[in-house]
Amino acid sequence: MLRLYNVVMAVLVVCLAPVVLAMLVLRPAWRTGWRERLGGLPPTERGRPAIWVHGASVGEITALAPIVRGMRREWPSHRLVVSTMTVGGRTAAAARLPEADALVLFPLDAPWAVRRALSAVAPRLVLFSETELWPNFLRTAAARGIPAVMVSGRVSERAFRRYRRWRALFAPALASVRVFCVQSIESARRLVALGAPAARVVVTGSLKTTSGDPSTPGGPSLATLGVGTAPVLVAASTHPGEEEAVLVAFARVRRVASSARLVLAPRRPERFDEVASLLRSGGAAFVRRSEMGGSAWSETTPILLLDTLGELASLYAGARAAFVGGTLAPVGGHNVLEPAAAGVPVAFGPHTENAGDAAPRLLAAGGARQVADGEALGAVLEEWFASPTTARSAGERARAAVAAGDGAVAVTMAVIRGVLAHDATAGSFAA
Repeated sequence: MLRLYNVVMAVLVVCLAPVVLAMLVLRPAWRTGWRERLGGLPPTERGRPAIWVHGASVGEITALAPIVRGMRREWPSHRLVVSTMTVGGRTAAAARLPEADALVLFPLDAPWAVRRALSAVAPRLVLFSETELWPNFLRTAAARGIPAVMVSGRVSERAFRRYRRWRALFAPALASVRVFCVQSIESARRLVALGAPAARVVVTGSLKTTSGDPSTPGGPSLATLGVGTAPVLVAASTHPGEEEAVLVAFARVRRVASSARLVLAPRRPERFDEVASLLRSGGAAFVRRSEMGGSAWSETTPILLLDTLGELASLYAGARAAFVGGTLAPVGGHNVLEPAAAGVPVAFGPHTENAGDAAPRLLAAGGARQVADGEALGAVLEEWFASPTTARSAGERARAAVAAGDGAVAVTMAVIRGVLAHDATAGSFAA
């Protein structure tokens, strides 16, 4: 199956090469990181130990932040190389992970690109988040004696069905992983069913449950944007159709809190202009964050379109309430715990499959409300904005629910220590 996978990869590379070359010429943005995609990563100095940390995009990088900080404190001489699948993820990593020594794009999962990348970085350890299962990368790392550890692993029902169809390909890759630190018992069972050795699977919980400071170091806050006592709604990681629902709900909020403001943060950067057009066509008074510079957020523009990357987490603190997107739209939801960790009550729709046990935990604690549609969202937000005391109480319960789930970082760090200590004794890591 791995040979077949590589043949398919080679055919795709050959077939798509003319299109890619054309896009490299026509669209300068496509040229960003192409050397890294081909395995040309910045090399590690000879004799210096390195650790490679991989997260697909913004959400995974945010979750990995406490692990990267912990490793920097514990192994200050190690080179920390952080990779992402997307340019947006790398931009977020630059803001969220100042401890990293190098920020790169993950190489194409082709044997030659993977070998080149691993030779350059020469990692002592590879950490990868959630379900970033790249067969060639994991098999090549194992062949070189480089241990790989999954952190905050999660296998949704949808991903499980997809991987199960290709079990013959992924089972050997899973066998190459030293330890699986997973978010839930359900994910553990699914990984074992896909071929992960049961003895290597540890349920640690989600790294996104940490109650530590979620803000970006040096990032903006509502205070630095000049927002005084005005109540703020943060609509995070929205998808098509959700912006309209949020705007209708915000209109209801303004009827009970006329000074209320809205931070609107679309999930994908390519939709920033689209959402700006939506606001403009609806006659909304808004300002784009990218056009503010160092100026304050004027009360004459109650809507802030957050069209920058890596700043969302810093804007939760002090907000009256948050709505997390991908939940009214049938996407599966995004990080509901990040606003909760900042003491902000959270509203979300019915689609929370990607949130694992986080959504039920917040609901059980009284720190969140689940709504069926945009109309119900407006009713919940209107209640919170009409009664600051009610919102504040719900926010504290949300924060407490997150704090109760702490421990994932400590357990994951203990696993990392154990793997590094074992391989240092065995002398099996790359140097």
